[in-house]
Amino acid sequence: MRHWYAVLLAVGLLGACSQAPQGVKPQVAVGASVTVEKTAVPEFKRTYRWTMEKKVTDPAGGSLTLAPGQSYLVKYAVSLVGTPTDSDFKVQGTVTIKNTGGVDVTLQTPSDTLSTGESLALNCGVTFPYTLPAGQALSCTYSQNLPNGQSRTNTATVSWSGGGESGTASGQASFAFTTPSAVVDGSVTVSDPSATLVSAISGISPEGVISQTYFFERWVKFDACGEYQVDNTATFTTNTTQTQGSASASLNVSVPCVGGCTLTQGYWKTHSTYGPAPYDNTWAKIGEDTPFFLSGQSHYQVLWTSPKGSAYYILAHQYIAAKLNILNGASATPAVDAAMAWAETFFNSYKPSDSLDKATSNQAKGYAATLDSYNNGLIGPGHCSE
Repeated sequence: MRHWYAVLLAVGLLGACSQAPQGVKPQVAVGASVTVEKTAVPEFKRTYRWTMEKKVTDPAGGSLTLAPGQSYLVKYAVSLVGTPTDSDFKVQGTVTIKNTGGVDVTLQTPSDTLSTGESLALNCGVTFPYTLPAGQALSCTYSQNLPNGQSRTNTATVSWSGGGESGTASGQASFAFTTPSAVVDGSVTVSDPSATLVSAISGISPEGVISQTYFFERWVKFDACGEYQVDNTATFTTNTTQTQGSASASLNVSVPCVGGCTLTQGYWKTHSTYGPAPYDNTWAKIGEDTPFFLSGQSHYQVLWTSPKGSAYYILAHQYIAAKLNILNGASATPAVDAAMAWAETFFNSYKPSDSLDKATSNQAKGYAATLDSYNNGLIGPGHCSE
């Protein structure tokens, strides 16, 4: 009895030892498994070719009529277009083959092809067939020139065997040529030595075409009568190859030698020694600060006083402008001469603060209208460009 008891006890202990502890899973050997990962980085060069145009925007007609000594602010627009050409297409990247299983695998020579049919040469640094240990990875690189910028899909594939199994693994990457890796002459500098740059605007289309417009200004002035041509040339220089180009615009300017032309009070207000426009030395024949008749003000002050319906100032503004026009060589008419003579008698008799009867007020405004027509070129020799 004691012998059988010992045997039974030994068998029970062995059974207990053969049971796995509760909650612990028995280990199972991992088989073969291979994955492929890849990258595809496109590269290309974009080269710009630039064209330039220049035109006069003010005066719109491209010609001027000026009085001697008159200054005119001419405005130009310089337009540039950069047209891109893409070249040197290439794709490069890596192919990473990973042994994610628990046994060594043997790799055959991997392939890498594009959706457009091209085959890419992989540089893996090893000789195939190649044994890839469990848990390890093999990295291959590639770089391939391409004939065009067509979008493509890149697929890498490798055959493998190990642990009694075999199969293929592949990885894909798509790419498109959207952003150039190198840009040649992608910007320009613009110069116009005889004009001043005022502003510029630019934009780029989805196709990469660059449009730029530069706005320039320059003052034109001739003291002697005659016919003139003003040529203005702008130049651009590209930033990479220093390629240059230019465009010119011409402006015809007439300064009448007979009869002259007239300017408005607005011109004379702004072209005195007080500015803001360039000085017209016709003012020196009167003097901006010379007293204006009985007004208690200078000519300049009267010209800048708002009429607010006052017949005195309405007439004074047109009289001063007409006087400067005549001193500047513009011929008058009998009606203008009569208006000027009446105005001088009026200003020698009245001050701005004096009350005027209706007849005198209407007469002053009537002669002011005659002088306004003269100053605006409706009568007389014609109007200068302003």
